Amino acid sequence: MERFSVYDHELRALFARFYPYALEHSNTHYPFGRLEGDGLWEIEDSENLKRTSVGHLSKSELLARDIHGGFTADVFEALTLDRSIAYRITTDLISQFFDASERSSLLACIGMPTSWEMESNSENECADDSERKTEESTRNLLVAPFPSGAQHEIQGATKMNQNGLISYFNSLHNIGASGANALAESQALNEYFSEIYEPFEIVDAICDVLTAGRDHVVVLTGHAGDGKSTVALDVLKRIRGLSPKDPLTSALKEVEIISHPASGSRVIHILKDMSELSAAVRLQKLEQSFEEPGSWLIVSNTGPLLNTLREFSERREALPDIESRILAYLNRPYAKHDIESHVLKMFPKDMLILNMARLDNVSLGARVLTRMINHSAWAKCDACVAQSACPLVLNRRALKATEGGAEERVRWIYQRLNAYEQRLTLRQMVAQLAFAMTGGMTCKEAKNLVLESPSEGIEKGTDGLEGVLFSEGFFGYRNGKPVQEAGGLTAVQLLRRQIFGGPVAVDFERELSSSNGNGWAILSEWLKPLSERWRLRGQESPGVQWRFAQRRMLYVFGQPIASGQAAAETYWATFLQSPRLRDFDLWATRQELIISRGERGRLCRACLRVLLEIFSGFSAGQFRQDQERLYLTLRRPDRAVVQPTQFVMATLSFQDFDLAYDEPRRLPVLQFRNGVVKLPLTLPLLDFIENRIAGDLGSELARIHLAQLEWFRAELLRVLGGSSDRFRIQLLRAGIDGQVHAHRYLLDNERQVLEVEQ
Repeated sequence: MERFSVYDHELRALFARFYPYALEHSNTHYPFGRLEGDGLWEIEDSENLKRTSVGHLSKSELLARDIHGGFTADVFEALTLDRSIAYRITTDLISQFFDASERSSLLACIGMPTSWEMESNSENECADDSERKTEESTRNLLVAPFPSGAQHEIQGATKMNQNGLISYFNSLHNIGASGANALAESQALNEYFSEIYEPFEIVDAICDVLTAGRDHVVVLTGHAGDGKSTVALDVLKRIRGLSPKDPLTSALKEVEIISHPASGSRVIHILKDMSELSAAVRLQKLEQSFEEPGSWLIVSNTGPLLNTLREFSERREALPDIESRILAYLNRPYAKHDIESHVLKMFPKDMLILNMARLDNVSLGARVLTRMINHSAWAKCDACVAQSACPLVLNRRALKATEGGAEERVRWIYQRLNAYEQRLTLRQMVAQLAFAMTGGMTCKEAKNLVLESPSEGIEKGTDGLEGVLFSEGFFGYRNGKPVQEAGGLTAVQLLRRQIFGGPVAVDFERELSSSNGNGWAILSEWLKPLSERWRLRGQESPGVQWRFAQRRMLYVFGQPIASGQAAAETYWATFLQSPRLRDFDLWATRQELIISRGERGRLCRACLRVLLEIFSGFSAGQFRQDQERLYLTLRRPDRAVVQPTQFVMATLSFQDFDLAYDEPRRLPVLQFRNGVVKLPLTLPLLDFIENRIAGDLGSELARIHLAQLEWFRAELLRVLGGSSDRFRIQLLRAGIDGQVHAHRYLLDNERQVLEVEQ
């Protein structure tokens, strides 16, 4: 292993020669720390080193403690035993990420021979003696002698038409060695980023606040990967009047200072990530934002933000209980044009607090897929001799042929994960989509597969398409089998908790193996050879994995025919394991309850019938069909004992309930008396209601949703607290035939007599 200070010195020398913009920050500790996560690198005393919220090491600590790092023993041994490996890796990376005009010079500066035509001696000569020493030591260690085969391999690679967009996609996920563009710092400088960036709806509001007549402090917080820094980048470009399509010419500074667009005497500050600063510096920056002239946009993870605001308020006794107030604001959902409810007015300047974790990013994440599909850089593939059968191009063409269907079905999956599992960050979605676009395949690998294939036409790319098909990669599969390394993607981990692609129904299963194809959807011509291959494999006894792959393919790529819409809806609902998901998604997308008046009434009644079951313990079938009352009974909370007779605490008419839509939370609600009490109808609850009404008595609700129903019951009782007649007693009782009847009694308190109410 070698000292970090050595790596730092050599990398900064290369920055000075080939990328001067990087010298401003000299973040040489980024690759030093990131390589460790790839299993190729080890760092001295790694577990005790400080790290930021996104995993970066502290450069000052690495230098102060003289930390060493280097390849693991087995990797180092492999590199020294076969010195051509380092050469092939280096030249392959250089050919993908550096202009042809720089490649020879760069190879010369790191001490490796080049197969490209050398430039003049003055251009190839390194900057100082220390670099020359580095050349010699590197050459002696890794590169001499080089077999002629390696030289030939590199020469061939440079002649290939390689699309940088594919390398960019592969850098967005952590499958393999490259994850360089997963963070916003890298995206700001990347030429491909602007076309896949989907603007957040809050950007306009933030710009309006920052450029308003008086100064504000805007705090943008949330989880790592929610897109906070990307929003800050968009805000910076808009206020400076920069083109959203162009990358920045230099990395974002710790604090960017921008002239106010309407007043040259005012300034706007953008603090790109307060979480990376020490506690003392964080407090200093926060005090500066409130006390000095100018508006501020502060980006921070939630934990450091709360700690800093608490310390700031403790120095000002006029700001009591600040933490609970901030938490209340952080928990507020954001609705478009509703900025005022997020402004806290207890500081020297009004502070706008926006929590990215409370934004609905499902639609935004799905739209990124369409941007990936339509990226203009795909045009570079037209010049490649393999483009007609390239598996990467075929994958993209098949997605494009769905005409937006793929985006919609990806959005459905994200809606389900969001409702049933956990909320994905935008970074996690993008990583999954990028992997599904390429399967981790490079341009070079794709071209070799096509050129080496003995098949004809687009079938030359079928073998490769098996390894990169979007419907497989999206769910973490390849050739019908789970991809082990894809398990590192959070979205794939969550998807694997469910079994997507299981059997649907007898008719659908019969069509999977039929040579006539399925009767409800068609696949594009780009997929037909692969679909036929999987159909034949699925007919064999060990063909289960191929039938699963077929179902996933139909889900993503199948285009319903005119007469197959009803079958398609059944297929999608079964595949998604959620009968109400597509309705829920439509309402969230349109931000309104789009159903007919009759359907609204039926859904409201279905909700109340299921609530009647849960609150009383009796099944809906035990009540009369014309039962139009909701009984709130005194019942054991553990539900462990059957109670054939129950005391009724309150009776509510179904007519007092209706459905509405909660726009900020993007879900329907069951409301009592025009909103006096509201029950959020989450997707799991809607699916449970739908399944119970359909007769599926085996479905169960998670405890968190049962607790929500108990809260609704308690709120109804609270609202009705003083309205019931304490001299009227009502009991629910199940007879010997199982039917439930209400028995009403009147209590004559003076005579101490209980009478049956007629």
